Amino acid sequence: MTTTTTTAHAAATVDTPPSSAESTRLAVEYWTVTMDGQSSCGSCDATRTVIDSAIEAVRPLAARLGIHLDVLPRTVATWAEAIDHGIVASPTIRAAGHELRPAHPDTSESRVWRWRGQQTVSLPEDAALDLLLRALAARSTQIGEYLEHGGPSAYVRRFLSEQPAPQLAADTSCGAAAGCS
Repeated sequence: MTTTTTTAHAAATVDTPPSSAESTRLAVEYWTVTMDGQSSCGSCDATRTVIDSAIEAVRPLAARLGIHLDVLPRTVATWAEAIDHGIVASPTIRAAGHELRPAHPDTSESRVWRWRGQQTVSLPEDAALDLLLRALAARSTQIGEYLEHGGPSAYVRRFLSEQPAPQLAADTSCGAAAGCS
């Protein structure tokens, strides 16, 4: 006797693209280097305050585009981590392929920020705004092109929900032969 198992999936609207009320994310990575066991320092804290202020200024524009801004604090503590993530200065701010970081001119903790031909010892808020606006435009373009090309296939849309699905364990696979439910 052959037994066939089927899994019922909830019906979903197949051809409906995301509404403007749904929000996609623009991740703003805030990288620091662990120094003397600390994940931050006074200069990094001041820079983070500038970034947070710039994010609050840009947030209404992002919301109008259906994009949610998230700051993701990241740290590196080893040479290998610095190499893996391409970190050459602390702090380093990255978003949608754009990067902003100071230069460290010597072995001291001094930092030199360069933006539009100017050099400063602290991050100018206009430089942070510029980075975020360029990243927001890049992310909006990416989303627009994705949707212009149809987004997920009609088949895949059947299984998508508004909330992110829980992530499977690293050794779990779900294929045609697997008993995923």
